[in-house]
Amino acid sequence: MRRHPGRGTIGVGSLVAAGAVATAALVASRAGAPDVAAYVPLPGLLALVAAALAGVGAGLILARPRRDDRAALRVLSWWWVLGGVVLIVVSMWSATAVLLSLADTAPDAAKRVEMRLDAVKTGLTVGAGAVGLVALLLGVRRQWLGERTQAYQEYDADERRVTELYTKAADQLGHDKAAVRLAGLHALERVAQDNPEHRQTIVDVICAYLRMPPVPAAPGDGESMSQEKAVDPQELQVRATAQGILRNHLRWSRSEPVRPVTFWPDIDLDLTGAWLMKPAFVDCRMREARFGGVRFEGFARFDRATFEDVAVFGGTVFTGRAAWGEANYKVGFEGAVFRGDVMFREAVFGLRADFREVTFERAALFSRAVFRDRALFRTTTFAGDAIFGDAVFENEAVFRQAAFEGGASFSEARFTTVPAFWEATVREAPGVRRSWPTGWREATHDDGSGSARLVRDDGSGTARPIRDDGSGIARLVRDDSSARLVRDDGSGAARPVREGSRSGEPVGPRTGDGGPGADEAQADDQDAGHARGAGS
Repeated sequence: MRRHPGRGTIGVGSLVAAGAVATAALVASRAGAPDVAAYVPLPGLLALVAAALAGVGAGLILARPRRDDRAALRVLSWWWVLGGVVLIVVSMWSATAVLLSLADTAPDAAKRVEMRLDAVKTGLTVGAGAVGLVALLLGVRRQWLGERTQAYQEYDADERRVTELYTKAADQLGHDKAAVRLAGLHALERVAQDNPEHRQTIVDVICAYLRMPPVPAAPGDGESMSQEKAVDPQELQVRATAQGILRNHLRWSRSEPVRPVTFWPDIDLDLTGAWLMKPAFVDCRMREARFGGVRFEGFARFDRATFEDVAVFGGTVFTGRAAWGEANYKVGFEGAVFRGDVMFREAVFGLRADFREVTFERAALFSRAVFRDRALFRTTTFAGDAIFGDAVFENEAVFRQAAFEGGASFSEARFTTVPAFWEATVREAPGVRRSWPTGWREATHDDGSGSARLVRDDGSGTARPIRDDGSGIARLVRDDSSARLVRDDGSGAARPVREGSRSGEPVGPRTGDGGPGADEAQADDQDAGHARGAGS
């Protein structure tokens, strides 16, 4: 059985149509519209149509869905039986009494006797009609009970079939052979696609499989093995398939105006403590996501993902092992939207963490997180509190053009290089506490916009702009043995050069950092170069 989609909407539409037809009937009555046919007046016909539409609309709105609400069958009460008897008696007596009273008005005795006999016959006929009406109601109820029984039998058969498929597929996940486990995953996917009410349960089963320790590879000759090589190759295929099922059915790109048929809405993910291999949740939408303690191996991507509720990444480890023969890895959240609180507390990013253009609509907690490679928060929006207390940045930290609209805390955060907050903006809000890395402070705009920007402070209490091209943005570079400001090539930005390089040769980005987002990474490399040049 299936729910009737749009039943309430159709019911409301029927009531609206009934009101419109009733209004038309009233207008036709007052205008003296001609009859449609003999003894068929147009206002009466419209009124009948309006009554039918109103009945259909009320029935659709008030009818219970048969899928979930299994109301207990109510036995026919003796009150209903008594009511039926009373209806029969009252209708028969009333008709007879009225007709007998009319018979008494006849002018002669013979006519009165004839009319009284007709009155008795008519009264008995009305009583018989009342009996027929009661019998009809009982027949309707009997038919409804039969249909109800049939519907529940079909429902039970459908549920038994789904349960059998689900149980068999779940059993296959525990099989020793990888091919059988793969078949079980695809069977679960098929069951979930055809039965929306079972999707969350099946997703929970798939997540539980991913949370279990992977099947180890056969023992080798004693040499040390990487994490990927320590897992059975066939098991890697099974886990990749499980991740692919989740990815394919949670993906709904923002460029698609219509929801895909394969998309599963309102799904929660609980992958706490799982081991995930190169997960790609690009354009995925999920309600609640729990990735606490997950170990991400390789290129982890959450670009343009949407988290409708809480997202937990506490204690997560993002490794940068090049076990799959690729030189470039990163943790990609580019363009993601977190609508609830998100927690990366004590997460370890062993590879580049890309949070460019991410929107945190509520609190973002990165306290005690460790960034072993570059941390990119360029053009990121922190609508809630941004907490980076005790975080460790072992490489460059780029917050260029980031927007801080709530509180911010970088207390006790440790930076190997000077963090880059070029063009970062801060919304001024009374009572909101913020603490910035050493050497950065807020400078209020004079345009009355109620916003501020972050500028470098050399210890004298004033910002040191190198050049100002009219944009109102100060840029700092360092002039020492490692880099110096030499010229303006027309691009509108000062370019540092290395000591000992050819005159005018700019400092280029680091090599070996290609792959996805390489162009953006070049710009961030230049920002990081500015940051290194601005230190001490």
